Amino acid sequence: MIRNDASVANVRDVSVVTTHLAYCGAVKKKLALVQLFKHREPALLVSGQSVSNFGDGVALVALALLVLETTHHSVTKLAWFAAARMTPLVIFLLIGGAIVDRFSRRLLLLISDGARAVLTAALVVMIATGALRYWELIIFSILFGSFDAVFYPAISALTPEIVPEDLLPAMNAVRPLSFNLMGGMLGPAVGGFLAAFSTSLAMGVDCATFVVSFLALSFMKPTPRPDRDVANSMLDDIKEGIRYVRQTRWLWTTLVAVAMVNAFLFSPMFVLLPYFLLYKLHYAKYYLGFLGAASGAAGALGGLVAANIGSPKRRIRIMWVYWTIGTLSALVIGIATNFWEVIIFPIVASPMMVFGNVIWESMMQSEVPRELLGRASSVDWFVSLGIAPLGLVIAGEIANYVGVRTYFVAFGVICVLPGLYILKSKRINEIDKKRVNPALTAEP
Repeated sequence: MIRNDASVANVRDVSVVTTHLAYCGAVKKKLALVQLFKHREPALLVSGQSVSNFGDGVALVALALLVLETTHHSVTKLAWFAAARMTPLVIFLLIGGAIVDRFSRRLLLLISDGARAVLTAALVVMIATGALRYWELIIFSILFGSFDAVFYPAISALTPEIVPEDLLPAMNAVRPLSFNLMGGMLGPAVGGFLAAFSTSLAMGVDCATFVVSFLALSFMKPTPRPDRDVANSMLDDIKEGIRYVRQTRWLWTTLVAVAMVNAFLFSPMFVLLPYFLLYKLHYAKYYLGFLGAASGAAGALGGLVAANIGSPKRRIRIMWVYWTIGTLSALVIGIATNFWEVIIFPIVASPMMVFGNVIWESMMQSEVPRELLGRASSVDWFVSLGIAPLGLVIAGEIANYVGVRTYFVAFGVICVLPGLYILKSKRINEIDKKRVNPALTAEP
């Protein structure tokens, strides 16, 4: 699928990836992960978020089962439920980014965690009393997604404020390590058993973890408001963030390509695979927990490796090699006939996404001006997730018509094409030119 004129460059990139992965396995005298936890603020943030991630993993399984049971096993309505959470996230992200560049990022995280704890507590009461209906689940999902719209750009912008620059890759790796270990492996495994016993108990655990995260944030030192032009309105701030991303080629091209992969492959994965296991391969409910645990374990291992390495010289190309491998792993669903074949997709995709995401976030935090980081991060989330709600709905409808197997094969092939273009594009990779050839930075 790659033209001959790019073959030499691609061979060189594969060699770089091989060297990079070999370096990943080397044991350093001072692990970056250990150094990171010597700093109080990052340690508190990671600890609180790790507990919260565990609750998210429990809720992931509990909510999927709750929606399927409430809607009489409708994969379309499960897709609509997932879309309902992502839609307000997408709609309010640009506003959230402008807010993040106006107020203390730590304070905004406190508000977001506190609000989501209250919402989850209300849901627990409704489940326990038997008063919950599908449309109320949709409202919960919409409200929850609205607070996510502030949380994601806020935590991205807070990170370089509390972490030394040389430890940014470690911090950006330990977050997905925590997410995959706690939210992707332990949380879903526990959630599968808890939800089989009591959905309200499972969601109660999720509520408690938000409280723990809130307390960890409250023990952190207050952070100041970012420097900004006070004459600018919020609309001016939003326009400035959009203008910066639009004028930065490596940013907007990657975001457009990622938007397609997220919308039609990785987001539907969390909806279609549970449906496929339960109603096509006829596995028991607790296998959903095993599915999440397998994905989380692979992602956690990827995060552990990524936490102790620096950014590669060819950041764009290495990042897209990882993401391309993860995208192509969807093709295995086309021939999967049992659980152990199905889990190959998330087991391969999870660490590949982590490796690429660590490079991406570190690159954003190093290359984007600090005063624009909140807005640039919000545009990042807005574009990369922008069509995901629509993608979820489309995926549900197409999978109903052609089947889950055919869906993943077709869109695995389609979604890999933008990444292949970026891999061979010299103009997009120009941002790394001086890193590859340091002599270009020398004074004439």
